Amino acid sequence: MSEVISKIPVQDTRLFYKRWNNYENLNNLLITEIEKERGNNPGGMISTNPGCWRSMFKYKCEKELMKPIGMIMSAYMDHYFPKKPMDANITYWTNVNETGSNNIFHSHYRADADISGVYYVQGANTGLIRFATHEQMYRMIPNHMPHANMIAHQPSDGDILCFPSYLLHDVDINRSNRQRITIAFNAKIKFKEESNVINMPDRSKKDESLEK
Repeated sequence: MSEVISKIPVQDTRLFYKRWNNYENLNNLLITEIEKERGNNPGGMISTNPGCWRSMFKYKCEKELMKPIGMIMSAYMDHYFPKKPMDANITYWTNVNETGSNNIFHSHYRADADISGVYYVQGANTGLIRFATHEQMYRMIPNHMPHANMIAHQPSDGDILCFPSYLLHDVDINRSNRQRITIAFNAKIKFKEESNVINMPDRSKKDESLEK
């Protein structure tokens, strides 16, 4: 009989991903507002990425936008903090990347955030988003060892991803003939007293695709 060997996880970094079921209706609402805002403010915010229009304008359809964000964040928090009441302060901004533009490696830890994520209004064929730990970024893990390679996701319209804010990520060059339109977000978790309940979707109804 073989001996039992314990396995102690040093770090558990998971990406949570889901395609929003009602993304077509939501994206139509978002694109209408984005086009109007770009007309009123064509320069947008100062951006470090050439070819990217960025804005923190508030959507009139924000309530609908918060549904996929709340869903993916609830799944994340239910995984790491099961049954613990909490809320989150969420900030978001819009990115429109033209053909030929990209987003360089960065993280969101300086934003005093715990969880970050991205919702793809237009994502299909617009470039991979890649995630890397410090060890992967600096090629410290030999190729033949586990976890040597970065993790990449090929987005589609309506995809939403959620990940810890410290995680490094970049976005490949947009080689398509369509704009890459995303809404990125940061969230600061706030733990609450037992008498309070988080105002988010029902976390008891788990989606198997979010557990992978």
